[in-house]
Amino acid sequence: MDPVAGPPKQRLLSRGTVTIAYASTTGTCAGFAQTLHDRLQKQAQDQQGTSQKMVVQMGQVQDFDWWDEILNVEEETKGTTPTEEEGGLAPGVILFVLPTFSHGTLPPVAQAALLDALTEITHDWRVAARPLKEKAIRVAAFGMGSSAYSEETFCKPARDVIHLLCARMGAERLYRGAIGTGDDEVGDASQSFDHWITHQILPSLFPTPPPPKKNTTSSSCQDNSCACATTDASHDHKNDSAHEGGCCQQKNTNEEKIEEEEEEEEDYSDDDEEEDNEEPIILDLEDMGPSMAAAANVSQSKEPKEMVTPKQAKALKKEGYKLIGTHSAVKLCRWTKHQLRGRGGCYKHTFYGITSYQCMEATPSLACANKCVFCWRHHKNPVAKEWKWKTDDPYYIVDEAVKMHVSMIKETKGIPGVQKERWEEAHTVRHCALSLVGEPIMYPRIDELLGDLHRRSISTFLVTNGQHPEQIAALRPITQLYVSVDAPTPESLDAIDRPLFSDAWLRLRRSLVSLKDKGQRTVARLTVVKGWNSDEIGGYAELIALGKVSLVEVKGVTFCGKSDASNLNMSNSPWHHEVVELTQALQQELAKLTEKGGPNAPPLYGVACEHRHSCSVVLARIDQFSETDPVTGELKWKTWIDYDKFHKLASRNAADPTFTFKVEDYTADTPSWALFGAEEEGFDPTDKRHRKKKKHPKYTKYDANGVPTHDDNNEPLAPEEMERLASLMEDKKKEIGNSSSVKELTAGGEKRVVDASLMFRGLIVTK
Repeated sequence: MDPVAGPPKQRLLSRGTVTIAYASTTGTCAGFAQTLHDRLQKQAQDQQGTSQKMVVQMGQVQDFDWWDEILNVEEETKGTTPTEEEGGLAPGVILFVLPTFSHGTLPPVAQAALLDALTEITHDWRVAARPLKEKAIRVAAFGMGSSAYSEETFCKPARDVIHLLCARMGAERLYRGAIGTGDDEVGDASQSFDHWITHQILPSLFPTPPPPKKNTTSSSCQDNSCACATTDASHDHKNDSAHEGGCCQQKNTNEEKIEEEEEEEEDYSDDDEEEDNEEPIILDLEDMGPSMAAAANVSQSKEPKEMVTPKQAKALKKEGYKLIGTHSAVKLCRWTKHQLRGRGGCYKHTFYGITSYQCMEATPSLACANKCVFCWRHHKNPVAKEWKWKTDDPYYIVDEAVKMHVSMIKETKGIPGVQKERWEEAHTVRHCALSLVGEPIMYPRIDELLGDLHRRSISTFLVTNGQHPEQIAALRPITQLYVSVDAPTPESLDAIDRPLFSDAWLRLRRSLVSLKDKGQRTVARLTVVKGWNSDEIGGYAELIALGKVSLVEVKGVTFCGKSDASNLNMSNSPWHHEVVELTQALQQELAKLTEKGGPNAPPLYGVACEHRHSCSVVLARIDQFSETDPVTGELKWKTWIDYDKFHKLASRNAADPTFTFKVEDYTADTPSWALFGAEEEGFDPTDKRHRKKKKHPKYTKYDANGVPTHDDNNEPLAPEEMERLASLMEDKKKEIGNSSSVKELTAGGEKRVVDASLMFRGLIVTK
């Protein structure tokens, strides 16, 4: 329930009551609902001098018992004509503000509470047909969605609720069509919502008295310019005999279809149930709002449009992106700045030996086919299934990216702590992480771009979301190719990646299968989001086995703050020890599949490296990245890359595509400090760990149960203190449970994870 509007006090069908029922995934629809509530309240006060005659209330859809509200109706709500005792109160109104979650549904809690409940009512044999037909209730809905997904699912919950209440139950539409829409793809949802309120809702609830009637045979009717040529949202011309023979009989096609649909609703019977399930709802562009009208005009143009809209460009630039041409960007990575100052490199430095301060983070495509809940770019970028924009020259993109990156490096000269030698070396780009934002592999000329990077002796780390298997198969050999494996089941993939493709799961599997035919280093990248995708380890193992990938990176999600594009919270970010445990469990599941044998059996993997600072661990194929030390007999890891050797091999392949090379041809020894279990935990000892504001962990080591064993100076705690802390943890377990669990599932899909074993982690002391 919204804390500002307060809980509903009137029944939904009560006369003089306007109820705003909303659901929300990221807070956008909740904000829209509050805006609508405030504007209706103000309008009621302005027109009546008091808000007593119109009660405006608001609540989430799950706050209402729809069975009770619809079927157990008080007598005074029946009929469309107010009685004298009712003081002229208008019929009740329900205004819905609904998002589109996955495959055209509402978020799970809201879906069950509203649409599932309404569907059950229409199918219950005990309920009379069209139970709202004789009851005074009018409805309208505003839907939020993205046209990048599909026409079938665009704002489907809003369309479904109007269909169920009007076509199936007999409620009255507040105005023709009764649906407004906001398109996240266009990016002007707020404008569309304001348009919906101003031009549809307010005129319908607070109609302006009609002007004195004029002669309908005046000259203005002859040229079709009279007032009656424009449909009034609050006036139905069908029954107005004064307009017979006038221009009001000339309706546009959409209006006629809407009228026909409304007439069909009057004739609806149980016999029509099966045929009526997919009844289309026809909308005017006026109803859909200015954003959709603009999108429709753009789609009619034959010229390819530019990918980034001015609004998107403004948002991206505000976050530090340097835009290149019409669809590319570059940004200075925080790890580049860290290593320039001697404060440590990124996990790629630890795992693969890149020089972080010589790494350029870029993308040739800001667009993506997913809207992942953990995306730290907060979805400021466009989305699409395929390339539909102007295509910039790949050599221009690379040249501009390098120039902009070097320019940003030059700007770091005045930052305290920047080391002169490293700053000078950083002017030469040696690595490119094609993982900045969007889906790089969507760019039609990606292969040429990769070739130009290699020609400049810049290594390539390309990350793809696994939704374009054909493009993956067609790629030239690159330094390291990633496929994001974000979930172990089709259902969890839909929930966490929110893909545009309806066959996203099959596309991911095909992408992974294509990796096993690559001769170079391939990586399955798992981003762990607690409460979302941290279970079903066996499912991850089966996916990894499809590609027999060289490496498996397991990384905890980084919480980047709340935004309208994400419903994650800090509890969804795992601690490093949790990532380690998950990685070890995954290794065991892969080993089981290896032992089982068969054509799809994966090779053996070992836990090779860790980077505690970024909560990352890597599994490496033993047959590709290790050798046995002849003296000690121990396994020696070779996960680092010989970059000079790679460029020689890639150059030879570019000149002669029949020449092939394999992973083992450009491996290099992994230093001891980067290995899993090393005291440094992946932090390069040539650098110095920096802590903000002199804050240090209160405890540095813990036992298997999460009870602290060492203080902030890494000194053992006294037995009495450990007993006290253990007792506190036991009390906490009695309160919230003995194991990690998803304690709360909000209407917007937010999942809060509670775990008593983590209660002492994260505590700090100031030194």
